[in-house]
Amino acid sequence: MNPDTRYITPDAIGEVRRSIRDELLPIFTEVRQIFEENKAVDFPGWGAVGEWTVGALYRSLLDSFLRDADAVLAVLGRWEGDDLRYAEQNWRTAEDLAVQRVKP
Repeated sequence: MNPDTRYITPDAIGEVRRSIRDELLPIFTEVRQIFEENKAVDFPGWGAVGEWTVGALYRSLLDSFLRDADAVLAVLGRWEGDDLRYAEQNWRTAEDLAVQRVKP
């Protein structure tokens, strides 16, 4: 994000959208993929005793992480998509309507 962006403007909102699209979404997509790839533990796994203790907890935590990652991706997708696009358009419209016009 541009450090000189100090005020809410349509351009600043557009920068936030670009940051979400170019920086945050790829990071969370990669994190989710890592969780997905580590969902299964190869043979011999946790062993007979370890499966009851560690295996169940591991799967539970991974399922929770996957749900959270999906929720984050959904929210970021909405923000980058329609939510901030509408905010950018509405802010631009409000700025345009706030301009004083002098009639000749």
